[in-house]
Amino acid sequence: MISGLDIYHPTVWRTCRALMNERRLACLTAVLETPGLSVGEAADKVGLPENQASINLRALQARGLLTARRYGRWIRYFPEPDPLVQHADLVLSALRREWQSPSGLNEKRLMGALRAFTHSRRLTILKCLVLMREATCEELVAKARISQPAVSRHLETLRGAGLVRVTERGAWKLVAKSHLPGLIRTLLDAVVKG
Repeated sequence: MISGLDIYHPTVWRTCRALMNERRLACLTAVLETPGLSVGEAADKVGLPENQASINLRALQARGLLTARRYGRWIRYFPEPDPLVQHADLVLSALRREWQSPSGLNEKRLMGALRAFTHSRRLTILKCLVLMREATCEELVAKARISQPAVSRHLETLRGAGLVRVTERGAWKLVAKSHLPGLIRTLLDAVVKG
């Protein structure tokens, strides 16, 4: 069901869902480290069979995070965002910063952060919390037009990822952006600007 806020973001949640895969992350990391890898070279670098590397590279390309170019009989992949895929540039830049930063997210925390953004209803709840500053579960149910059990379940996922907290009065509130890792701040901005 679409809320009156028009706040479903399939590009963001589908991109995050595509990234929530260890093999895809390994392939993306390989291409970030060595732009222009062929499928075979990427497969060797990450220790995957060629067919699996090909599937994962194409999935990343479909989400706009990689560009494929043909050189003779070889397809080579580059970490260049597709301008037609909304938010691909923001996500790719944020991932680059996370991997280059000595204090960046480790793989487990990265997966947890990405998981928070893999469902359109969670994005709806996040945008509601941005607009309302804080809200009870009942207020979120009314504003987002999502069932109470679903809102509660998604809030727990968001709390587990460190994005929301419960206030003293029992309402839900976003954690201060200054306390969030860069990737999460970028994804949250993409959701809000949606």
